Amino acid sequence: MRGLGKDKMPAIDPAGPRSTGKHFIRLRRAVKEFDNVWHDATNNVVSTADARKRLFEELLWEHRDLAEAHSKCQAVPEASIEALKAQLATLQAEKEQLAAEHHKVKSLVGELKEKLIQDERRHDQERKEAKAAAEAKLDETLKECADSIAVLRAELEEESGARNAAQDRIALLDAEQKEYDRLVVQTDALALRLFPDSQAHAHNIVAERRAAQEMANPDAPWDPYDHLVTLSARIQHMRAVDRHLVDLPDRAMEIFKELWPEEAVPVNVTLISDRLRDACRRIREWKCSTARAEADAALRVACSWYEDLDLDAFHSLRGDAPTETDPALTAKWQDRAYRIAECASTRTFIPPPPDVKDALSDEEEVEDEEDEEVGEGEVPPEAPGAGDAPLEAPVA
Repeated sequence: MRGLGKDKMPAIDPAGPRSTGKHFIRLRRAVKEFDNVWHDATNNVVSTADARKRLFEELLWEHRDLAEAHSKCQAVPEASIEALKAQLATLQAEKEQLAAEHHKVKSLVGELKEKLIQDERRHDQERKEAKAAAEAKLDETLKECADSIAVLRAELEEESGARNAAQDRIALLDAEQKEYDRLVVQTDALALRLFPDSQAHAHNIVAERRAAQEMANPDAPWDPYDHLVTLSARIQHMRAVDRHLVDLPDRAMEIFKELWPEEAVPVNVTLISDRLRDACRRIREWKCSTARAEADAALRVACSWYEDLDLDAFHSLRGDAPTETDPALTAKWQDRAYRIAECASTRTFIPPPPDVKDALSDEEEVEDEEDEEVGEGEVPPEAPGAGDAPLEAPVA
């Protein structure tokens, strides 16, 4: 062995013992390496030849173009050269003219530049003035805006106050409406107690109203307006039942004048009604007054005929008097008493003496007190929360 060869394989020493097969293998490997090197060299030569060929062709075409141009230049006549010189002179003159024009344009540009600078300065001045005017206008606008805002705030406060006042007014109206509804319901209940016969007519009126309005629930509890309708129906019904109710105030005034002739008639029916609560007692007082007037007439007749009559003896009724036991004397006594009674002044009320009290029985006084209690209890007391409770129709 002689180490490694070019192929990095162990190289066999030719001097050493080797076989023919090994020589052929080594020869084959060397031929293969030679083929690879030859192929690479051939490719390099071909590529170099192609590049040189393209370069030569390009140079050949350029040489041909130059030859044609040279031949054309050789063929130009002398006149053409003179024309070219003339054209060159013309072009030179045009160049000078263009230079002069360029100088003019340059001077014009300078003037324009100076004018532009002046315009720019004037524009800056105008811009500053416009800015100052705009700032002044802006300040004025801001001031007007502030004044407008103040006015709007004042109007807003005024409108807010008006809205609050309107809300208070609405709340007051709602409260008054509730109170009005409560009074309507209470008045209708009182009218029902005073005029129970009007309930059927009131029910019919409410039913007709609900049918005309096509209510979804005709049997719903009555609302305040229904009570107002029923109250109107009750009043109309009672007017239809008794047309003489309008004469009651006049009759009450006549009764008052008869019972209390020495007093002035009250200014309204309510005061007359309050005064007539004592009518029964006043009638009994009139009875006592009439008795005093008749007794006065009888004693006046007796005293006129018997001057020596002992008035102190007339303190009580004698039990064994003939006029009480004899029917004839009794009839005669009654006839004379009735005739004397015609002379008695019964139109004038005679009050009792200071030391005498009218003999009203205890039963009559109790009846008077009961009548007064019944008269005062005609208006039913209002239940707590009656204005807020749901309203129901009274039972027929």
